Amino acid sequence: MYQRIQTCPARQTSIRKAELTALPHRKHVPRPQGDISPEYDDAAGQLVVKLVSVLDRVAVADLHGTSRGKAGICLSRQKAMYLMHTVFSSPYHTVAAFFRRDRTTIAHACRLVEDMRDDEDFDRQLEAMENLLVSARNLYEISDRGVADA
Repeated sequence: MYQRIQTCPARQTSIRKAELTALPHRKHVPRPQGDISPEYDDAAGQLVVKLVSVLDRVAVADLHGTSRGKAGICLSRQKAMYLMHTVFSSPYHTVAAFFRRDRTTIAHACRLVEDMRDDEDFDRQLEAMENLLVSARNLYEISDRGVADA
């Protein structure tokens, strides 16, 4: 009368857990040692927003806006969130506070942008932005140690 449901054995894969959690495009740059001041996070966010604003030709006010807006503005805002999180190693809650969003919104934006990096043109554009921001961060760290003043 009743059929017995056969279960399939779990498939074995050669992918390790570390490979699943690693983001292939993310450039990991550790946060500076010691206490991170709110001013550092704010300056990092301002830098990211201004860079994305100039390169994507979107107003800074639109990137900080609370409305969903047009698709192009949303994508630019998501790129800014992603760049602040990845390049400056800012945790989701810090990025969320800067953009006045929930941390889950930041996580969603980071996942979307990471998925879009499969497109070569998009990846190239984002990599150029990352390189500019990494250079700016390195200049900050050099001047913070007093090496640039010598």
